[in-house]
Amino acid sequence: MTNTTVRSVNWHVTMNCNYKCRFCFYKNMSGEFKDVEKAKQKLETLKAKGIEKINFAGGEPLLYRNLNYLLKLAKDMGFVVSIVTNASLLNEHNLKEMSSYVDWIGISIDSANEEIEKKLGRGDGGHVDHVRRICELVRKNGMKLKINITVTKLNYLEDMKPFILSLCPDRLKVFQILPMKGQNDDALDLTITDEEFNTYRAINGGLLLNNGTSPTFESANEMLESYFIIGSDGNILLSKGNQRSTISFDVLKYTELTELVDADKYIERGGDYDYRG
Repeated sequence: MTNTTVRSVNWHVTMNCNYKCRFCFYKNMSGEFKDVEKAKQKLETLKAKGIEKINFAGGEPLLYRNLNYLLKLAKDMGFVVSIVTNASLLNEHNLKEMSSYVDWIGISIDSANEEIEKKLGRGDGGHVDHVRRICELVRKNGMKLKINITVTKLNYLEDMKPFILSLCPDRLKVFQILPMKGQNDDALDLTITDEEFNTYRAINGGLLLNNGTSPTFESANEMLESYFIIGSDGNILLSKGNQRSTISFDVLKYTELTELVDADKYIERGGDYDYRG
């Protein structure tokens, strides 16, 4: 049976990162994808399973030395290609180069307040200004821009609407901080209740982006089991019971994606949207 529901995958090609975000739910994972010669085979399998969009993530994917090779390979094979990054290593030169084989740039920023970002571990005090410049360059080079926000105890009362509108993104995703056993246990002071997440939603949910779309909000529960994820070792990464586990990529030969991903949650959280538009 051909998969008609789950159409995107997050491939964490490296777990190395140059930031120290306290809330990161991959914080204690390591490694990077080394079997580059098997990349085409993996992509062919993903295409056969109905995957259309690949989000290359990390860690920080721009630290991965073979990133451009994978980006170009995926683009040549007809995938919609996206990078999810903290933007710290993006600049005018590499954005111009990427524009021919990258469709979306997803940038993570949680607050318009530089001190809050610094306290969260998102850079050392220059993240907000840098993101402003990079977002302008992303648009200048004709790529789609997505902004990712993680909501924690430090920012759940913040009105981000004016700041977000100034960045002119094509998509905005807002995540409740997700506790993950063994990964961000030292950041439990940053966790928020569902009520506090809904407070943030009430403050920022009425935002309309310039293209007429609204923000997508994902609670911690909605994230679990609703993503198809490939880890840095090239195998499938699961997140059941707020805990990471791995199964072989080869299970895709005899398993449908809907057996690995909660398709209802995938749809409800907005996983299937017009990313080609």
